[in-house]
Amino acid sequence: MKVALIVLWTLAAGVGLFLMVRARIVRATEALTREAARDTPPDRPGGT
Repeated sequence: MKVALIVLWTLAAGVGLFLMVRARIVRATEALTREAARDTPPDRPGGT
């Protein structure tokens, strides 16, 4: 029973850590996308 509790707590901690890291990566990616869109001038029609 004690081993099962340790396994469950470890699994829960791993899932929590994964979700925190995933959220941070998503926020960083969104920030980079916003920054790139802001710094990129709009395309000129017909221009190459």
